[in-house]
Amino acid sequence: MIISIVNEKGGSGKSTLAINLATEFKRINKDIILIDADPQRSIEHFLNFRDEKLELPFNSLSKLGETLAKEVKNLQEKYEIVIIDTGGRDSKEMRQALIISSIVIIPIVPSALDISVFEKMINIIEEAKIINESLIPLIVISRASPNPFLNKKISQLKEYLVKKNLKDFILSQNIIFEREAFRNTIFNGKGITEIDGDNKAKKDFLNFFEELNILLDNDLEQN
Repeated sequence: MIISIVNEKGGSGKSTLAINLATEFKRINKDIILIDADPQRSIEHFLNFRDEKLELPFNSLSKLGETLAKEVKNLQEKYEIVIIDTGGRDSKEMRQALIISSIVIIPIVPSALDISVFEKMINIIEEAKIINESLIPLIVISRASPNPFLNKKISQLKEYLVKKNLKDFILSQNIIFEREAFRNTIFNGKGITEIDGDNKAKKDFLNFFEELNILLDNDLEQN
């Protein structure tokens, strides 16, 4: 199973989501590898933050260039799940990831600027589906403010997505809010589910993770 996380708009929380997904898949004993296809090497920086005494939270590999798809196909024979974290721009790596993925997760921030540039991302994915007909695009509202007075921005984004009537696109029922715990765990080299106790950030993530797993199971049954 290949999962890519894409959005040509930077700052949507792609790498944070990729890190937490990979960490949780590894925690539940899935054979997982995270491919860092972002020139900024966010995954590498994250791993450098991690305490040397701790076991690595997942296997990872940095890969840029035109051979990304070929390498991922080879890795698919060794791992149950391959996650590809792409950079915040339209790139060869991003387009290759779309062509070989089963599911593409598109995190989008509920802001006017992010919505305005999302149109191109929709077009890119629709073009990829011409080649990869079974690709499942999953949109998740990301880095949303938990301030109840700003709920209007979330509602506006949902209304926009509904009006677009995006065929074959799925809008996640869960929202990943902007919470300090996500930043703190990243700077400690940990995934959100590695920290003790319950918190809102962990709950947000696990709700989304459960939803994603249902999609994965349904996709495996159909194929």
